[in-house]
Amino acid sequence: MYTLYIERDSFLHRLDPRVKIISSLLGILAMILFNSPYLLFALFMLLSLSLRFLGKISFKEQIKVLKPLTPLIVITIAIWPFILDPKTFGLFIGLGYALRLASMAMITFGLLMTTTQRELILGFIKLKMPYEIGLTLTIALRYIPTLFGLAQTIIDAQRSRGLELEKGSFFSRIRKTVPILIPLIIASIKTAHELSIALESRAFGASRKRTFLHTIQMEKKDYVALIFVFLLFGLALYARYQLGIGYVKLY
Repeated sequence: MYTLYIERDSFLHRLDPRVKIISSLLGILAMILFNSPYLLFALFMLLSLSLRFLGKISFKEQIKVLKPLTPLIVITIAIWPFILDPKTFGLFIGLGYALRLASMAMITFGLLMTTTQRELILGFIKLKMPYEIGLTLTIALRYIPTLFGLAQTIIDAQRSRGLELEKGSFFSRIRKTVPILIPLIIASIKTAHELSIALESRAFGASRKRTFLHTIQMEKKDYVALIFVFLLFGLALYARYQLGIGYVKLY
């Protein structure tokens, strides 16, 4: 019900999942290299435009998946002025880390929005990852939007019963989250139990050798895209360590 995958006929959707998984990992590593808000903002916009034109994911859909991260992004920006002096410099660095967080989230969500769960599992397995680990990672990524959807449903239900989350002091609003957290934890445990029953009913783990109805195969465009991604990552390493671009010394 709460899957992030958006079915489109696009270049990113047609890429081999192994290419997208490797590209996502390298993209996240590249974001860790930099902390300058200027460069990270440019990279964030480049990611957004790539999803828009290569993945046919609209800007509205991108904002929708990033919206739950807004409180974390705001906290990231607000906390750095108390860590670094002067406070304007701390705010500057905070913007950089917030953009890094948003970019890394955009890369992860971009992978989930352009790749089905079946393709993700096959991609992990073809990369020589044990099936159990690949399935675990895929389920974890899959249930992030599910838990978010459950939380939104519980919040709407409690608001309909008169719960006012926006009013009161900071500690008062924290106490008001208890009627949300308890049902969310119970629903999460129930979901995990139902998932374990579904896996057992399908004889998960009964045989070490697995067969698949569908398979994946690298094509020419996949190799070209993978080479291009490695070149971009090499360029990022060169810019960071040889040219010193995109990194601001904190102390």
